[in-house]
Amino acid sequence: MVGVFQLAKTKPKPETKKVKKRSKPRKVVAAPKPENTLRKFVLGASTIIGIGYILPNLATALVLIYKLSEFRINSQEAVVEISGTVLFFIASILLMALGVLIINGGTKFYKKSPSGEVVLTGVLLASFYLLCLGVGSALLASEMSLSVVLLVISPILIMVSTAVYTVPSLHYRLPASLLGIVGGILLAIAIFDLQPLQLVLTEAKGWDVPFLGPFMSMALLEGMVLILGSIAAPVHSLLSERKTKPMSHLLFSIIGLVYGIGLFVGGMLLSFSFLNLVWKARFPETGFALSEVPRWVFNIVIFWSASLVVLEIGGIILIISSCLGFAFAAKEFSGSTGP
Repeated sequence: MVGVFQLAKTKPKPETKKVKKRSKPRKVVAAPKPENTLRKFVLGASTIIGIGYILPNLATALVLIYKLSEFRINSQEAVVEISGTVLFFIASILLMALGVLIINGGTKFYKKSPSGEVVLTGVLLASFYLLCLGVGSALLASEMSLSVVLLVISPILIMVSTAVYTVPSLHYRLPASLLGIVGGILLAIAIFDLQPLQLVLTEAKGWDVPFLGPFMSMALLEGMVLILGSIAAPVHSLLSERKTKPMSHLLFSIIGLVYGIGLFVGGMLLSFSFLNLVWKARFPETGFALSEVPRWVFNIVIFWSASLVVLEIGGIILIISSCLGFAFAAKEFSGSTGP
């Protein structure tokens, strides 16, 4: 009886159906858009190039301070040379400020923020920098040449064209664009034939180094960039329709490629030239310039040579960014011509 009672009390457990766990849907990782990749590379290039503008020009400013400390105000010629050297010193400070502005512009481009004011300020700052170089070269040059005159005139033309271009009227923008193109061509002619830093260091024995152009690139390629840039700027602004945007993107990619090559090759050439100066200074019997300067000036030249490596890296990243820009422009062209 007890056994029967226990059997009646313990009821059989109902069978539980095994519920299959639903597998979570796999997250599909979207491929990065070409535009986002391009923006990242442009940000990296602008940041490194901006730093590459700051560091070498810091060395330039320090060397010019040493040169100013060696002057004696004992003649009219000395006063003129001091004035020209001071203008070159101001130009170095302005180019460092332009480097900071380039970093800011690259950050705004990456964040898709409006960057019109940054571009306008950069053009005016670069024009003022070139004007200081031109007037300083005019004071230091033994005779007035066509290149020195053009280096003074062309920045003024670019300043005027930029100021007129800000007027919101097509009747003003067209002549401003033409004036900017003329200023860019004249500036390129001046850069082809003139090395401003060679003038300010002309009295230093042995400073026979191939100095870069005003914007830290090879003079020949830098002149080409100025001509292309003066043409690309009105094309990008005046032809703002969607079908014409690929053309402006293509032009800016070409400019970036040419300038990137100029930065890489020019920075490497000048860096090794400075190393050659440092090597020659090990032999004081030659009476070489760096063997007679204080130790801190000698260290600055070494720092000058090392800082140019930053420009070389920036040039490489800019070349990669330009290649990505070509691919992005080709995709835009195919999209605009598609059905």
